[in-house]
Amino acid sequence: MKSSILAKLPEAAAILCVASGVMMASSASADSLEYYSSKSLRAITAPAPEYPQHAEMSGIEGYTLVEFTVNPDGSVAEPAIRESSAYLFGRAAVDALENWKFEPVFAGGENAVPVRSVMRFSFVGQE
Repeated sequence: MKSSILAKLPEAAAILCVASGVMMASSASADSLEYYSSKSLRAITAPAPEYPQHAEMSGIEGYTLVEFTVNPDGSVAEPAIRESSAYLFGRAAVDALENWKFEPVFAGGENAVPVRSVMRFSFVGQE
C-alpha cells in the first residue's frame, strides 16, 4: 500500500500511512466487545491525504493518529483525531480517510461486523 500511495504524490512531499493498534468489533450489546488484530483490515480504496500547502511551503513535517470505525459495508465512519502534531495534518488525514473503503471484516460467522481502529499518517517533506 505504501508504494501505491507514494506513486500518486508530488515529488515534494510524502505521506506514509501505518495501521496500528487493535481493532474492536462491536456486537449487539455495547457491554461485549471483541478485539481483533489490525491485520484484519484491508483497504480497497485509499486516496492519500493532501500535504497541507502551508506546511509544505514552510517545511513543516508532522503526524496525526486518527481513530475511526469501519462499517460492515467497508465505509469509514466517526473518524476522530486522537493525536496530532498540528491541526492541519489531522484535518488532511480525516478528509482523506473519509473517502477510504475497506473489505468487510467477518468475525466468527457469516455477518460482517463494524470494527474500530487507529491509523497513523506521517507527513514528511522530501528534499
